[in-house]
Amino acid sequence: MMDAVALKELEEMTFCGYCKQKFNDNDQIPKLLSCKHYFCLSCISPMMKGHEVFCVNCWKRTELAEQAPETLPTYNPILQLAINFTNMKLAPSKPPEKERKTVVSENCHRHGMPLALWCSTCGNAICRACATQTDHPSHQIRSHAEAKEQLISDVQVEMLAVSKLLQDITRLINQQRGFLLQVLESCMTLKTHIETDLQNGWNCMPEIGESRDLLTKARVILPQLENPSEAQALFSNLNMEKQRLQAKVQDMYFQCQLDDLICNSIVVFDFSLLKQALANIHTVETNIQPRTQTSPPNPLLFLTNYCMSQLYTRHMVSKQHIQQNGNVDYIKPSPTPYDMSLVPVQQQSLINVTRPSNSYPLFYFNIEVNGQPHGRIVIETRPDVAPKMSKNFAVLSTGERGITYKGCTVFQCWEGESVITGDFESNNGRGGRSIYEEGYFMPDDTKFPAVRGAVGMRRTQKRHDNLGMVGSQFRVILQEMRGFTAIFGHVVEGIELVEKIASFSDQTGKPTKTVVIVNCGKL
Repeated sequence: MMDAVALKELEEMTFCGYCKQKFNDNDQIPKLLSCKHYFCLSCISPMMKGHEVFCVNCWKRTELAEQAPETLPTYNPILQLAINFTNMKLAPSKPPEKERKTVVSENCHRHGMPLALWCSTCGNAICRACATQTDHPSHQIRSHAEAKEQLISDVQVEMLAVSKLLQDITRLINQQRGFLLQVLESCMTLKTHIETDLQNGWNCMPEIGESRDLLTKARVILPQLENPSEAQALFSNLNMEKQRLQAKVQDMYFQCQLDDLICNSIVVFDFSLLKQALANIHTVETNIQPRTQTSPPNPLLFLTNYCMSQLYTRHMVSKQHIQQNGNVDYIKPSPTPYDMSLVPVQQQSLINVTRPSNSYPLFYFNIEVNGQPHGRIVIETRPDVAPKMSKNFAVLSTGERGITYKGCTVFQCWEGESVITGDFESNNGRGGRSIYEEGYFMPDDTKFPAVRGAVGMRRTQKRHDNLGMVGSQFRVILQEMRGFTAIFGHVVEGIELVEKIASFSDQTGKPTKTVVIVNCGKL
């Protein structure tokens, strides 16, 4: 026996926390997530993003791999509670006192006549003597049967309206939830990129190691020099190394000034303000003071300006490079300078640097779908980290050795996952050699994450399968793929076109439309 309060609390546990429907052993069976929250099976699908389920209570993810939502563990205690809840009994309690029923008079108190009519305007029952223009002017008066039919019809209309509003609210909630999941995915991608830069970009500086080796050799050779020609050769090597390091210092000093500008800004940068700010940063040699490691005053503003600067340097500067090649007229100097009064006075001294000298190569691919032009995809490669893969990709993009990506079709694609092309020999994934003499080669170990927008070489399906060699085929990734390596670049323009191409796929990954690279080359 249980009291009413405890029984009511138990009854609440038998309802899904998302749709508020009672659990059963069919489509409403309770499924347990890794975060220990549970929902019915029909509510799991709206929570899925790819092969992961995001809990609506704590936003923690539950990975499904390649399995269906039905494989999630069933919460048997809750299921048994829901099935057997009706058999539970309440503890005996005092019988409630009977409420006294209010007797409603069926006659008019004024005229003593039966209340046979209904005034729809007033919402009251009236007698025939009351149904006059004096008492109810221009009111809608009907018999009880007619009024009942009309009210039932009005109730049904209101029920349909409320039901539609509930459906709209549910749809908008799911739409907003999908947007928040995209924000979460973008934040995770940004976090992965920054962690990769910290691990691969800053922990190892080859310039420092090479320069130190050169200095060590120079100290050993200097006392052993026998003629001017040897001294001249040593001097030339040191002078070239000095010039290279000077260029490196200028680039890094420019980046540090930009970092300080972003960290100390109190306004949100747009592209116009960023362009003016970059035009006023000085790259002259000066003593660089170490930056005090303090937290930004506004983390959200700091992150916003960082993302804006990344967008500007990766997208706008690449467009400027295209303009210099005579293809697109995108960035032009504005005749009217931007209002720098929006930038604090202490920052204006920091805010004329052109594009950094260490920008990475860009390659374009013009795409046609079923013979109709659909746009361009621009890919940036990283020859500093992946020299073999980047050179292979560059030569095949330009076609300078007679073999090229021009004319290649997309032979595999999965919506929301990836697109594969580059088989210039067979266009089916069974061919596509590299530019190197051996035909296939081991990819560079870049350790770049396979995240949205990443571009990597695909392992060959023709031979050397168990060796992991690559040829000419490459994959553009649309969602994180753990375990996929051989990343050598990323998409800087046209990711929306890649998503559209990926949507032209059937259940087996074969494209339903003919997607062709009609032209490609280096920007």
